[in-house]
Amino acid sequence: MKPKRLIVVRFRKDRGKWEVDRWNPPGSETARSRTVFDTEEEALTCAAEIAPTLGAAAPPVRDQHITLEQAFTRYLEATARKRSHAQDERMAGHLKAHFGPSTRLRDITANKIAQYKEQRLAAGSVRRKNEHGRPAPLSAASINRPLALLRSLLRTAHRTWEVLPKMPVITLEKEPEGRVRWLEPDEEARLLAASAKSQNAHLLAIVTVALETGMRQEEVLAASWERIDLSRGVIRLERTKSGRRREVPMRQVVYDLLAARPEPRTGRVWPIAFPRAAWEHAVAEAQVEDFTFHDCRHHFASWFMMRGGKLQALQAILGHRSLAMTTRYAHLSPDHIRGEMLKTERRAVPEPNVGTNVGVTGRGDSQVVDSAEERRGSSVVEQLIRNQ
Repeated sequence: MKPKRLIVVRFRKDRGKWEVDRWNPPGSETARSRTVFDTEEEALTCAAEIAPTLGAAAPPVRDQHITLEQAFTRYLEATARKRSHAQDERMAGHLKAHFGPSTRLRDITANKIAQYKEQRLAAGSVRRKNEHGRPAPLSAASINRPLALLRSLLRTAHRTWEVLPKMPVITLEKEPEGRVRWLEPDEEARLLAASAKSQNAHLLAIVTVALETGMRQEEVLAASWERIDLSRGVIRLERTKSGRRREVPMRQVVYDLLAARPEPRTGRVWPIAFPRAAWEHAVAEAQVEDFTFHDCRHHFASWFMMRGGKLQALQAILGHRSLAMTTRYAHLSPDHIRGEMLKTERRAVPEPNVGTNVGVTGRGDSQVVDSAEERRGSSVVEQLIRNQ
């Protein structure tokens, strides 16, 4: 028989507070008492102070019957500053709907997680369709993101909170190498024309800035006039994925676009959420296949390299932590590759001299002929004779 725990510290979701639940010594007026606190630190401090009076030599035991709902509430409070906090909240709701919010964390076993993953592998996407018009399978990334959040939650509960005796095994799907998609000039022209005709007055400007700066969707939408320096021609980004501030230089088209925006220039440049419906309609209207808004970033980076930009400069513009992340853009389009092949084509080949001009070494000197002349079977000397 397990000994009774004299003190338990738990989070009460119904009250939104932390509770110290303790069993009082024999002879007390009440056998059990509960006290609530605003923070976990206050609750643990109180529990540590009263533990000696209860004869509890060990530190207070945290509640190991914490539910998935309670765990996510605590986890999301602790990670409220994450840039992906809103996405984490959505995925937490999805996981709670599947496993059950009242399920104890310790009851979410490796087998149950594997069953969840199998269901996701067999499910179809709500938005993406295959060539037959049926829901396409979920991508590896769509399957992995909720699993990664669940793994982070369970790891925190096991290592930091000490409420999970054992960390279950979670295996993620292998994700393919990140896609790189850019627009050909005619595709870009069609997309901009379709954006200009959109009923959303901000779409053209948002798309233009994304294509010409390589900024992420959230960086474009969060742009504020306080961080746009028209005198220096840069956009200052404070909150980025890498956590580092950076400045993005403006190309002329971006400068002209922002300089033409009406007064007053305060707050956010585009005080709207991402116009997804307008964007998707413009892509369809432009007949641009397999192109997402994030691909605007790929488009900028790809053409930056194809037009002779340097990797180190691209790294600074995109805000990558390491150059290795930028090398995925160090590629060229097929047309550009053909152009590079032509530029490096051998223009001249050595050919023995015609005549009796022999050097002191006893070997005939070599003459250089143009490769085009070589294809016609003519030497340089023969060409000179014809020109006389």
